[in-house]
Amino acid sequence: MSNAVEQAQKYIENEEYKQALKLARKRHGKDDIDEYLTILDMLNDAGYILALEEKGLYYQYYDENHDNGDYGEKYFNAYLEKQPRSINVICDKALSRFNKGKIDESIELMDNAYDKYKSYSKIEKPRISKNEVLMGKIELLIQAKRYNDALLYLNKYETLTNGDEKSDLYKGVALQKMGKNSEAIEYLDKSLQNEDTLMALNSKGDALFELKQYKDALKAYDMCIQKESAVKEDLEMITNFNYKAAYCCVNQGNDGEAIKYLNKTINFLNEKGRLPNDIEKIYQKCSFEKERIMKTRQVKDQEFKKTRFMPMKTSLIILAVILVLYVILRLLGYGN
Repeated sequence: MSNAVEQAQKYIENEEYKQALKLARKRHGKDDIDEYLTILDMLNDAGYILALEEKGLYYQYYDENHDNGDYGEKYFNAYLEKQPRSINVICDKALSRFNKGKIDESIELMDNAYDKYKSYSKIEKPRISKNEVLMGKIELLIQAKRYNDALLYLNKYETLTNGDEKSDLYKGVALQKMGKNSEAIEYLDKSLQNEDTLMALNSKGDALFELKQYKDALKAYDMCIQKESAVKEDLEMITNFNYKAAYCCVNQGNDGEAIKYLNKTINFLNEKGRLPNDIEKIYQKCSFEKERIMKTRQVKDQEFKKTRFMPMKTSLIILAVILVLYVILRLLGYGN
């Protein structure tokens, strides 16, 4: 038995459960998963209910296969059997259901959490406010692409809070998906003033694309491409801003640049193997467009290269060095 586990056992024997849980989290932070889970099991055996949620959260977020696709739900269920009015764990379970594709059930659970806020368990204070529970429901609706429903609750959220950065982002996304592109840009710009999120940039690019403002749309998509490593698992989003960047160039008559973006999209999708039907259609569309352009024989088959922007601080340092060298050379008599 390791020192950490022995110490945890002493804490549990003395009913210092919070200290044992804190120690377990430290082992998790050190990537010692075996000891982390061992201490959680010891806490669960001692009847410390918060260890159940902790273990569920591990399988929801950190375990590579999410406990064979359970996403911690069995632990959340065990918790709710003991404490059915836990706002925290009802929300946890909602996400488990969502990850299993049970969208309606996950939304229903978020409604349940919102309603129970009037009489939540006195044993635990919810980690999030009632308005944040509502925002959690909105986020699930956006992920489920139920934009009409999301907009309905976004309006309610704005009435309660006067809106914030998140509601601006999601309202912009929902409005864009519903074809209200000019209105969407207003909300997306407000969101982007706070943070250049890929979701906002991608949606703004789509809004501008639909408005046929291809030059500005391409600027938005280029910013997405510079940041795409941050969403490397989001096949749909990466495909969207890459192939639409190509069609911005096509629509502006710049076939040479279009080829670069088309190649980037085609090469990216080639690496993914079997594609979902909607992405496969985009792949075929890009392949046909490249073939059409290349038949003109007026452009080269060039690869896309990311533009690398020099940080402002680095630019200023280089400029200062150049100026100092210039002055020194002048003093030494060069350039006279």
